[in-house]
Amino acid sequence: MRNLTRYLLVLVVAALGWGLYWFIGARATERGLAAWFEARRAEGWTAEAATLATSGFPNRFDTTFEGLHLSDPETGVGWSAPWFQILSLSYKPTHVIAAWPAEQELRLPGETLGLAATRMIGSLELGTTPALPLERLVVEGDTAALASSRGWSAEIAAAQLALREHPGAQDRPVYDLAVSLDGFAPDSAELRRLRALVELPGTIETLSADLTIGFDKAWDLSAIEVARPQPRAVVLEDLAVRWGDLVLIGNGAFDVGTDGRPVGELFFEATNWREMVAIAEASGTIGPDEARRITGALSLMAGLGGDPDRLDVTLRFDRGITWLGPIPVGAAPDVRMP
Repeated sequence: MRNLTRYLLVLVVAALGWGLYWFIGARATERGLAAWFEARRAEGWTAEAATLATSGFPNRFDTTFEGLHLSDPETGVGWSAPWFQILSLSYKPTHVIAAWPAEQELRLPGETLGLAATRMIGSLELGTTPALPLERLVVEGDTAALASSRGWSAEIAAAQLALREHPGAQDRPVYDLAVSLDGFAPDSAELRRLRALVELPGTIETLSADLTIGFDKAWDLSAIEVARPQPRAVVLEDLAVRWGDLVLIGNGAFDVGTDGRPVGELFFEATNWREMVAIAEASGTIGPDEARRITGALSLMAGLGGDPDRLDVTLRFDRGITWLGPIPVGAAPDVRMP
């Protein structure tokens, strides 16, 4: 009987100790998040949450925000959601599950995006330092729809984004990024006109890309509080796109200057490549004379490869210009995070 009493006493003390740990941890979580919101408001942000509460006793810290509004006036980036959840195990608080609502709004410079999805969840593994460096991120969504204030929209059957620290990186923060979209159906008045001209299907069956990206700083809490890390070196390991009869496979690498302009080369293998030229002409990117000149040059290049419908071509970025082989086709893209 005496041993049983001691055993029960140990259980009671352990339960009380764990309950006290959970209560202190939950209150610390709420105070820390409330302080973060207050610090953002002191910097001029809009940072509001109608309610902020932590539940999940005894093994979880599940924090739910309601009526969430964040906006950084300096960058013009903002986000609003009716609710948002951060879920973590009480004994491993740096491994976080995030859950988003069915509808939310993302504000970018000059554009507002409405996002609806039947399911959108994320998994984050963070470092244990105060900066909370991102070690691994996976975000998945199903049956998603985007609507832009600029008049375009898109539907996505399934999407996944994965980001992780690149093993062995030393000279700068480097991350591996993988993106995949299935059943991607972009839509706009311009796209409808293009599809009518070149008879493309409304849905891009698959789009996937694997990249290794070196940034000017790490992805951590400062990416939200101060500024987004900017890419400085990009290696495209693999790109695969299937859009009707058009198939595009690519790889390559380029560096990015502080002005956002890339310098480097990407290599592509395109099947039924003439549709790409037709899209460029129909969109007004190139004129009819340029289209004929480009088609002639690329036909010669494809013929040298033995298959007139398959083309191996290099896209080169140099001095702010994009070159398709020896032909300038427009300004180089601006590769900067907002």
